[in-house]
Amino acid sequence: MMNNIRQLKESQREAHPGFSSYLECMTRSLFTGLSAFVLAFSGTYFGQKLVAQRLPYTQKTYILVSSAVAAAASYKITSDRTNACQAAWMAAEDKHTALKDTKIE
Repeated sequence: MMNNIRQLKESQREAHPGFSSYLECMTRSLFTGLSAFVLAFSGTYFGQKLVAQRLPYTQKTYILVSSAVAAAASYKITSDRTNACQAAWMAAEDKHTALKDTKIE
C-alpha cells in the first residue's frame, strides 16, 4: 500500500483516468458521514437535554439514544454518498454502463 496519495494517483492515471476524482469523492463522502455523526449526536443529545423534565430516562440513556440516532444518520448518508461515488467510477471506467454497445460473437 502506498502512503503517498499523489504517487498513487500518478501511478493509476494511465490505467484508470477517473481514479483521482473517485478518491476525492470517497474522501468527501466519508468526511460528510463523520460530520453527519457529530451533528446528529450533538443535536439529539442537546435536544434531549432541553426537554429533560419530560423524558423518563437517565443521563446514560441520553448518550445511548444520541449514539444510535447519529450512527443511523451517518450510515445512511455515507452509504448513499459512497454508492454515488461508485456509480460515477463505473461510468468513468465505461465498463458497467447500460449504454455501451456490446457485440456477442
